Amino acid sequence: MALEKTVLSPQSIRELLKEKYGIAVTDIERLPLGSANCYRISDGSKNYFLKELQSKFSEDKIIEEAKLGDFLASKGIPIARFYKTVQDDFVFTYEGHVICLEDFVEGQAYGYDDLPEHLMPKVAEMLGKIHAALKDYSLQTDMGEDWISEYSAEKLAGQYGSLLDSALHLKNDNNADRIIKDLQYKKELAYRLSDCKKHFDGITYTASHGDYQGCQMIFDGDNIKAVIDFSGARTLPVVWEIMRSFVQTSQECNKTAKIDVRAFCDYVREYMKHAPLTEKDMRAMPYVYLFQLARSKFGYPQYLNSDSEDREQLLKFATWRTAMCREIEDKAELISAELSKLL
Repeated sequence: MALEKTVLSPQSIRELLKEKYGIAVTDIERLPLGSANCYRISDGSKNYFLKELQSKFSEDKIIEEAKLGDFLASKGIPIARFYKTVQDDFVFTYEGHVICLEDFVEGQAYGYDDLPEHLMPKVAEMLGKIHAALKDYSLQTDMGEDWISEYSAEKLAGQYGSLLDSALHLKNDNNADRIIKDLQYKKELAYRLSDCKKHFDGITYTASHGDYQGCQMIFDGDNIKAVIDFSGARTLPVVWEIMRSFVQTSQECNKTAKIDVRAFCDYVREYMKHAPLTEKDMRAMPYVYLFQLARSKFGYPQYLNSDSEDREQLLKFATWRTAMCREIEDKAELISAELSKLL
């Protein structure tokens, strides 16, 4: 689901690709993929993947992604590589949006909630390969010491309290009761989260994809043909990327907001075939993920304080994440103990 309206038109796409790449466009297809505006472009003999990033993205960020892709390709990781313009640039800006052109990888793509369960081991294994390839690669750190130390339970509880006040004024809204219960829970959870901070001590950080999940892959049968969209790449706690990728890719997690602990352990075991994890990593994994997930308010403000056409879909995502917070909080001790048995 694209997060912003496109600034492109069929005419501007044709003109820009001719000017920037020397490509004579014969066919344009809008693709319902990810948060960017994406297109399949054809010149009659070859297909290309055109991406219009959200306005928050800078050229430097996407250039960094392109260079990272070249590095991963040199390490044998299958990715979609960027084309350079006739001016030898990886990107250009049009109407305030960064535009880039990549390989169009033919194959099977899946949505957020329909990846076949038998492919989950492939997803886990590829993440391990990516982390092994990037262990010495330098990227900006996210979820680092400053982010951890600046956490204020009172501040987060106040933010959820403000949203709760807005929810209490909803009228003739069938979602009101669910929203109120969610926000009350997350306001209370804000105070319990402080205990999660200690679990960051000594865990493994590495350069990573940043939004790794099943919908970021192209498959050829049961094999991953390419991993796409490294625009969110940064140095992160490996355990965050592992757990997030599982819960956002697993059909069961998507449908029920429940975690099959045995299936999750199997997923981590596949990852560890290529990248090591420590005892601290295993113990910390559910708490690190909960600490980040619970801090995100995304979806509730958009529903309560805007008339966005995607309000219902954004609320659905928000309520799913709150349900996942409940699930992880309930099972954190069990998950931590079972993961430790893998060592």
